[in-house]
Amino acid sequence: MKAVGIDPHHLDWYLDTRKFGTCVHSGFGLGFERMIQFVTGMGNIRDVIPFPRFPGSAKF
Repeated sequence: MKAVGIDPHHLDWYLDTRKFGTCVHSGFGLGFERMIQFVTGMGNIRDVIPFPRFPGSAKF
C-alpha cells in the first residue's frame, strides 16, 4: 500500500481479514463440486455448480 500511495487506515478492514483469516466454514467450495464432477463424469466443472453464473445473470 505504501508503494502505491494508499493510506493503510482506509483499508483496516482488509488488513484484518488477512491477519485473522475468514469465518469458520466447513470447507465446501470447489472441492465439493470437483467430487460431483468426478462422480457424474461431467467434463466441465461449470456443469455441476448448483447456482451457475453466466454473463447477464446478475440482476442489479
